Amino acid sequence: MARILVMSEAWQSALACIQSLGQRGHEIHVVGASRPSIHARSSYVRGICRVASADPEVVLRQALAYADEQAVDVIIPVSDFDATLAARARETLPGGHRFLVGPQEAVAIARSRNRTIDLCRSLGIRTPRTLFATHETAREMAEELGFPCFLKISGTVASQGVLRLSSRADLRKALARVPAGTEMQLQEPIAGDFVDVAGFCRAGEVLASFGFRASYDMSMGGVPAHSLLVEDPRLDAILSGIAGALEWSGGLDVDLLATRDGDLAVLEINPRLSGTSVFALKRGLDLPAGYLPDSATASDLACPAERADADAFVSLPEEARFLMAGGAKAAARAIAFRREHRCTDNAFWIDQGYSKALFDLLQAIRLGVA
Repeated sequence: MARILVMSEAWQSALACIQSLGQRGHEIHVVGASRPSIHARSSYVRGICRVASADPEVVLRQALAYADEQAVDVIIPVSDFDATLAARARETLPGGHRFLVGPQEAVAIARSRNRTIDLCRSLGIRTPRTLFATHETAREMAEELGFPCFLKISGTVASQGVLRLSSRADLRKALARVPAGTEMQLQEPIAGDFVDVAGFCRAGEVLASFGFRASYDMSMGGVPAHSLLVEDPRLDAILSGIAGALEWSGGLDVDLLATRDGDLAVLEINPRLSGTSVFALKRGLDLPAGYLPDSATASDLACPAERADADAFVSLPEEARFLMAGGAKAAARAIAFRREHRCTDNAFWIDQGYSKALFDLLQAIRLGVA
């Protein structure tokens, strides 16, 4: 049995780690804020390292101190922010060996939208047409791309720091809020579904991966309410190329868009597990198990499948919010999705603590208080 510390417990991929490693019999601890999420109420969670500060030095210091106090064997970075801390700790700090993550330079490339585009170009991987902008050049570049287009700020996550610009006025307002010297880019829009490929890597080699897609309108701002399984060798090739170039170890996730001509274009690299890792776990692919020291091959990431035949995934809290906001039209869409696909979800009824917390959250969403 190993003692595991899962960072950023409120993230969906943290739930996958808690369930995966808890069900395997390991002792789970989590890093949470002053008010932890429902994931921390899991029956598998033995302790919570509460960190009230967002200061990187404080977070890292408290997490490592807690790990020492609890004799933790493995610390799992869950967010992009965690990956930055983990890479630095692994390379420079005592106790950093408990993290499994890529080099600091690799994390820096992944967190820079501009360097991500450069990497993909060097590997021959398609990206949307992108221009690296400054405050001085942004207006001219926006005219060259045409409106609408997107302004993207490096160092942000998913749809955070992504602004859709419909006019020169939108650009002026956006630039007024962006500090001088900020790394940013302008990018053409692509109409198509959101596609994701995620996997677990060791020293640049992908041990196992899975892909999914979601409607574009469900892909903004976190885990989609509804996702569909995608099995496409092009996704594996893209993930393998990026993992090899970064010499990556740990969870790795790549966001893409499906283009109208049937191609795929990379949007960003996330130096962590995907938020939809629960989908893979329910199908029998245990990506969080890669963080265990003795995991070295794809067979080590296999687990009993709750729904091996599932071709679709429902994130229950996100679906509940979607239904509350969308009324009858959203309900019809959700019903059709469930009828047309073999669905699994992020409920774990074997886990009584988490199950009660999930039920309470769904009720709160229904009542409009969460």
